[in-house]
Amino acid sequence: MKSEILLSALSSLLSAVTTSVILHPFDVVKTRQQVSATSKGAVVAFPSFVLSVKHIVITEGLLGLYEGIAGQVVASGVSWFIFRYLFDFVRYNLERVNQEKTEKVVTGLNNEIFRISPKTNSIATIIASVISTLFVHPLWLIKTRLETQSPESREKGWKHYSSGVNGFLECLKSIYREEGISGLYSGIYISLLLIPHSVVQLVTYDFLKNRYIFISEKDSIQRSLYYFMLGFSAKFLAALITYPLQVIRTRIQISRLESIPLDSKPIKMNIHNYKLLIYILRDHIYPGITTHIPKVCLHSGIMFLIHETLLKLIVGY
Repeated sequence: MKSEILLSALSSLLSAVTTSVILHPFDVVKTRQQVSATSKGAVVAFPSFVLSVKHIVITEGLLGLYEGIAGQVVASGVSWFIFRYLFDFVRYNLERVNQEKTEKVVTGLNNEIFRISPKTNSIATIIASVISTLFVHPLWLIKTRLETQSPESREKGWKHYSSGVNGFLECLKSIYREEGISGLYSGIYISLLLIPHSVVQLVTYDFLKNRYIFISEKDSIQRSLYYFMLGFSAKFLAALITYPLQVIRTRIQISRLESIPLDSKPIKMNIHNYKLLIYILRDHIYPGITTHIPKVCLHSGIMFLIHETLLKLIVGY
């Protein structure tokens, strides 16, 4: 069982890294859209994904779309490895205690028969999410900081770091030197509040997979499309509901690292002031949502497709 759990974790690591590299431009645009309105001109982004990409390519070249890629690869790979290992370890051991042997194990990692209940998956997700978040939060913080590097932020006096792994290490040392451990954990409370996001995603995915696995048992192409759609669908609702919390976390992190005050002003609303409402929703509650939803849903779909395919090749279930 330990070796099978390790294989599952390694498969998650490889699939997360691969997917992150493919979709990184979406993440760069989304991060900049989230902080643009409060960056005082240091981070330029547009509500339109296409216009944001065009601006980055013109001012930074194509490589600008891959700003912070080292941070993304490290954070995503380590995060998913730790999470998946703990997730499988906890839920399998809980089911061993319950001795509910009625159906094939959800990930199909062995020949024993279990029913992994939604309750067990929820408990395992919460435990794995809390522990992995506490371990890898600094990595995601660094990733976010590196993605906001641009000519405009340099002109505004923001710190800039080298590209690649060296830049990742420089950023880590700089934050620790100037802010200490607390600086590396800026926004951690928001990250912990986002744990229900993972619960919804993982429980939904495993529920759908267990319920409809017979649909594409023999056809490899249909099976691959099936895994992609499961991952895509499981992510959509969770991402839509919790997105405002991600915006708050990103802004808290950047405001602290670059000493940008997050000003709050009283707003007088009335039923006819729809333009102000649209502005608030677009620039302060859901900035970058049209970039984020396609990105994370595609990421989830591709990642679970690769994850399940690798497990099938390695374990042969």
